[in-house]
Amino acid sequence: MIVCVNPAQYELVVKRSQFIARSRYIESRADVKPIIDELRAEHVGARHVCYGYIADEKGDDFGYDDDGEPSGTAGKPIYSALAAVGARKTLISVVRYFGGIKLGAGGLTRAYRQSASELIAAAGLVSAEKRAAYAVRCDGEVYKKAVAVLRGIGCTIENIVYDDAVRFTALAPAEKDVAGALSPLKISPVKIDERYVLDGERA
Repeated sequence: MIVCVNPAQYELVVKRSQFIARSRYIESRADVKPIIDELRAEHVGARHVCYGYIADEKGDDFGYDDDGEPSGTAGKPIYSALAAVGARKTLISVVRYFGGIKLGAGGLTRAYRQSASELIAAAGLVSAEKRAAYAVRCDGEVYKKAVAVLRGIGCTIENIVYDDAVRFTALAPAEKDVAGALSPLKISPVKIDERYVLDGERA
């Protein structure tokens, strides 16, 4: 179990500069660039899109970017706000629209740190549980039994496809023996991957 920042947005205005902070859950650092590229496309008139993230469970895989702001005044304060609350697998970006008044290095550091900290305070933290994803295929006549068994051990069912058989994905708590649970039904699930799922996303 880890904690993440709830996905949310917070806006701060300092001396006519607008700071738009957003939090997003990420699976890995590979998720960061597409999200930032999307923000740049959305905010074409913004002067800077700065960010900080922690991409792993232990807090060892992290990064930040000042995006042209003076070194150390933007990305690092954002990252520090994440680290201070123990958040994991979270990206916080802050889009800045320049208001015509320079804030100086100290003012910028305070503004970016405040944007991230107040976003975290407003959004709150959410727990995320590690889950294993299994591909399951079974005959239609045993499908309902299989789902009942899986839900009985805390699984979530998704991506259901009906064709010559029924195929679906089961998300199971990482410690559960899905293969063992389904073996009496002669079903052999295939483990696809492991991922974290936020509270509220589990059915």
